[in-house]
Amino acid sequence: MDSSILPRTDKRQKLRQGLLALIGQHPAGARLPTERELSERFEVARETLRHCLRELEDEGVLHRRQGAGTFVSAQPVVKEARLMSFSEEMRQRGLVPSSRLLSCTTVQAGAKLAHRLMVMPGSAVIEIRRLRLASQEPMALETSYLAADRVPGFDPAVLEQGSLYELLEQRWGLQLRGARQQIEATVLSREEAEQLGVPPFFPALVIERTSTSTTGEVIEFAKSLYRADRYRFEINVSR
Repeated sequence: MDSSILPRTDKRQKLRQGLLALIGQHPAGARLPTERELSERFEVARETLRHCLRELEDEGVLHRRQGAGTFVSAQPVVKEARLMSFSEEMRQRGLVPSSRLLSCTTVQAGAKLAHRLMVMPGSAVIEIRRLRLASQEPMALETSYLAADRVPGFDPAVLEQGSLYELLEQRWGLQLRGARQQIEATVLSREEAEQLGVPPFFPALVIERTSTSTTGEVIEFAKSLYRADRYRFEINVSR
């Protein structure tokens, strides 16, 4: 059938499939051909093309810059509801995980933190702040808290390229069994946005996680800020 006499819905579906196939051939950040070139390639009217491009932009597949063109967006990492370290997640998706240690200090647990870690108020707690990267791209800001007496001789330098969970298991025999997480929407402060390489007040996901060992002992309390454009959480539910 001549494409000029296809029903409108079929024509738009064919255009969408063609655009997605074209996008799949380009890396994140690549510039697509002009609207004139695309309309000629797919044999559609400019208005039909613009409608489809707007839909793909709303879905986060594309982004347009005024006067510059249409570009392929970096696709978000899908985070499943499984207890994995950031390093494990990135490796599973073919990305190279790394961390930039922002600070590591020993603090006294206040009432709230002591409750989270199941320790006495005033107990020594190690606070680790890291910038998490995937293939050198900033992805998240993470602050982890560990009861100091559970990890004697802790050296934060080994976390630059390694996983905290792997270190806990290999060095201290602390094998994690599960975690309780709370997820909320937020926006980044100017300092947080600068560290993550995005504009101030950029949307983000804040996740608080309390992790327990196979013996039921609380091992870690963590608070993480994930870039909302690079993370999507996926939860499977059943009835």
